[in-house]
Amino acid sequence: MLRTPIVALALLATSLSPVASAQARPSTTAPLFILDVHVTITDTRIVLDHHAATRGSEARFIIRNAGTKVHNFTLHGRTLAGGVREGFSRTLKPRQKAVVLIFLETRARIPYFDGLPADRGKAAMTGFFTIT
Repeated sequence: MLRTPIVALALLATSLSPVASAQARPSTTAPLFILDVHVTITDTRIVLDHHAATRGSEARFIIRNAGTKVHNFTLHGRTLAGGVREGFSRTLKPRQKAVVLIFLETRARIPYFDGLPADRGKAAMTGFFTIT
């Protein structure tokens, strides 16, 4: 008599375990989306193909100096708690390329510009990148 309830409990336990393990999924903080932002710097302006990205994504800034002089691209974001940076600065020689990856953590309107003294006064060398 005692044997039937024990067998029933054992069968019930084994039938429920695949359901519980199927619902358990690893959680991760890896971004779901990587956005390529192509940045072209000429001697007179900075052109971005995307001016906005969603919060929680990762942006891959592909910077190319198409000008004849040395230029700089600065995304003037802040450094958050935990060391997460939402900004950077790269100086490139003519025809040089650079790739910078950043994680976009907080919603913000971040200014970008050419940080070299010769280009600071040019209006076409500035703009904003928005994290929505």
